[in-house]
Amino acid sequence: MALPILTHPTFDLTVPTTGNKVLYRPFLVKEEKILLLAQQSNKIADLVRAVKQILNNCLIEGEVNLETISTFDIEYIFLKLRANSVNDDAKFKFTDTETDKEVNIELDLNDVEIVHTDGHTNIIKLNDDVTLEMKYPNYSTLADVDSPEIVKVTFDMIKACVDKILVGEGEDQEVHEFKDYSTKEVDDFIDSLTTQNFTNVQEFFDTMPKLQHEVEYKVGKKTKTRKFVGLADFFPSA
Repeated sequence: MALPILTHPTFDLTVPTTGNKVLYRPFLVKEEKILLLAQQSNKIADLVRAVKQILNNCLIEGEVNLETISTFDIEYIFLKLRANSVNDDAKFKFTDTETDKEVNIELDLNDVEIVHTDGHTNIIKLNDDVTLEMKYPNYSTLADVDSPEIVKVTFDMIKACVDKILVGEGEDQEVHEFKDYSTKEVDDFIDSLTTQNFTNVQEFFDTMPKLQHEVEYKVGKKTKTRKFVGLADFFPSA
């Protein structure tokens, strides 16, 4: 007699940036193992591979390219998947830095959304003639730029996220795609940025949409706030 085959419920959601609808099943014990092993390694590349593998396993229908979709979209999908797979309520324990007291809080994962910053734009004007058009990092980008060297990570991320260089305006505008140029040409262009140009590019990353949520907690009579930003912040309860 054959062993019974378990059936599982399915859930749907809308990808925030693209508006595409996807259908997914909860992750199972085999996916839990993948996640736990990635958490134990403490390496970004392992975590990236684990998230992509779990989503590949669990997404049943819908147009989602895990190689190109933005980091915040993929984190949103994964968090909702986790909520429907394990528990909506996530429990966290941490030490308040001001009082050194241990704090326990609960977070309803259904309340977590992508936060957008007013005034954010992917168009960066370098001077009167040259403009950058940026694209959002994806999980493949994160894996590629994983390094203990902060400066290297910063410049590699910028190079990975510059999509086009626009020169001039109107019918005579020249459009240069970064991917069409050699590493040396790209490096020379980045090195030619002014300090203000570089600050404006950094602002693009600082203000881009992110998976974020704030939870209030009390220490004595004082009310304080714990901010969760990015998927890794939600992992202690996974």
